[in-house]
Amino acid sequence: MSELIKVSGSDEPGQAGDIVFVHGLDGDARSTWRPIGHVGPAWPEWLGEAMPDVGVWLLGYEVPSSAWRGHTMPLADRATNVLALLDTEGLGARPLVFVAHSLGGLLVKQLLRHGRDYGDPGWRRVADQTKGVVFLSTPHSGSDIANWVKHLGLVLRNTVSVKELEANDPRLRELNTWFRNNLQVAGLRAQVYCEKVPLH
Repeated sequence: MSELIKVSGSDEPGQAGDIVFVHGLDGDARSTWRPIGHVGPAWPEWLGEAMPDVGVWLLGYEVPSSAWRGHTMPLADRATNVLALLDTEGLGARPLVFVAHSLGGLLVKQLLRHGRDYGDPGWRRVADQTKGVVFLSTPHSGSDIANWVKHLGLVLRNTVSVKELEANDPRLRELNTWFRNNLQVAGLRAQVYCEKVPLH
């Protein structure tokens, strides 16, 4: 089940656009965007205060790495699920930007592709109104960690989401190629950030 949580913004016609924060593997809509143990306002709330004419949203969905902690669905199915939710909530009527962490970046790319390819007018509106994507530590071609975790699969009971994250997975490579080839056609801007310095 996916949910869309409104952090700030109004429903006035003059609203300039919407920003949707999308968490990744083992994350959730709220805790992904704040330091561990932090209870006060965090990045989405600060953004809402700084940009009152923009709607700020959190997308929540189940995506555990282990079946011991819950269930997930394949990336392609989750993308159609999220597109339907965004369309139902009226997103796509104004310019849209996604801020995506980890697997969330892959989800955004997949939903943009489905939005362009599936022929649903509401989904196409979401794709067409998307003007930018910020990728935070997104494994565009998969992750070596997922390959390592695969070997512990019987003990950890890996979910389909871990399997789809394996390094050099052909579907992820193909999705990444599609996204790069369609950036300019769609008029999209992308920013990519990753950690290069270990944190202590």
